[in-house]
Amino acid sequence: MNTEQDSKAKQALNLGKTFRDSKKLAVHGWYPYVEGFSASYVGTWLDRELTSSKTVYDPFGGSGTVQLEASRRGIKSFYSEINPFMAFVADTKVNAARIVTGKPGKLERAAKNFVSTLNASTFAKHAQRVDLTAYNSAFPKRDFFAERDIRQLLAARDLAVEVAEGNSAIEAILTCACAANAVKSSNMTRRADLRRRRPDEYKLRVVDVPAFVVGSVERMVMDVLQMVRDGDLGKMVETKYASEDCRLLPQTYSEAFDFAITSPPYLNGTNYFRNTKIELWLLGFIKTERELPTFTSQAIAGGINNISLSKALSFTASSVEEAARELDEHAPDKRIPKMIRQYFSDMYEVFQAVYRGLKPGGRFVLDVGDSKFYGVHVPTDKLLAETAAAAGLALEERTVIARRYSRDRSPLIQAELVFRKA
Repeated sequence: MNTEQDSKAKQALNLGKTFRDSKKLAVHGWYPYVEGFSASYVGTWLDRELTSSKTVYDPFGGSGTVQLEASRRGIKSFYSEINPFMAFVADTKVNAARIVTGKPGKLERAAKNFVSTLNASTFAKHAQRVDLTAYNSAFPKRDFFAERDIRQLLAARDLAVEVAEGNSAIEAILTCACAANAVKSSNMTRRADLRRRRPDEYKLRVVDVPAFVVGSVERMVMDVLQMVRDGDLGKMVETKYASEDCRLLPQTYSEAFDFAITSPPYLNGTNYFRNTKIELWLLGFIKTERELPTFTSQAIAGGINNISLSKALSFTASSVEEAARELDEHAPDKRIPKMIRQYFSDMYEVFQAVYRGLKPGGRFVLDVGDSKFYGVHVPTDKLLAETAAAAGLALEERTVIARRYSRDRSPLIQAELVFRKA
């Protein structure tokens, strides 16, 4: 595609930037993910770049937006994701949904059984018998839930496994419904980070775990039936989990992908694993929150908890060092300049892996925002463009797709970077 065609296509591109517009879409909204992609944005790129005979890769698979949009177009997709709960969500929204669409009656019967039991008067009595030993051991003295609510959430999770009767796809969907309501049922809230609800928040909300889960299950069944009516069964293809860490993409995927698209961890201090620690525990991926550093140590250093003091930098650039040195001088928290240096070193390894995975001429679209710490602006998008160039990816296009604000209300941007492997 030449520059003029690119320009015309860009004018028509639906620049949905966040997961907000995806929450109401079928299947996409099965799990509320603050950091998720816009489905319409991803879909527009896939329609531009690919046909059903080609492949797409998302190095930060998240909640599966790229995978689901690709699957519904008959496009093979591959992804990497360190967070096992988010990999579960992505797999459920694509592979489990694809399987149950083939025989929706099985899901309907299991869901009917599940919902009727949750709505029965005996459910509350059953929940009272739930053992909280594992919960209290995982989160000692944390008071994340009212006792009644955590008992009911655990009882619903156990019931989901029971009524699925060994059908892994149905079990995944029903347990996903429980996980999707875990934070909603708790004393916590998730904004940029998971935190305790303030006394002035959600004053009128009444926690009703069975009703929350029932609402999610009924929506899921409706979405599956809608896919059947839309004829998605014939064209949906499975997504494949390529690796945990995209930087360790196996050699079997060398020059395997026609196109790659992602929104990487932002350089913003967020601990993405802490944000899902309740769900990670609920579905058995961790036994205690003390295990979270196992994941954070593997992740891109976008948060201060992801910094490795012993890891040598694999990439440095004068422009990155300039920003880091300024933060050496101005930041009271000396972890911040370390995070800056390691983030771009880690992202250099990401670019190297994507370069290996792309076929010659393949494009890589990256959506990222810039940052500001202690009054020091870090032009993340521009520094990433330099980092990608060092890994062999040529920047074709940079577009500002949204305006944002830092905590001190100074202006920031969200930018789209389009690279090509020569």
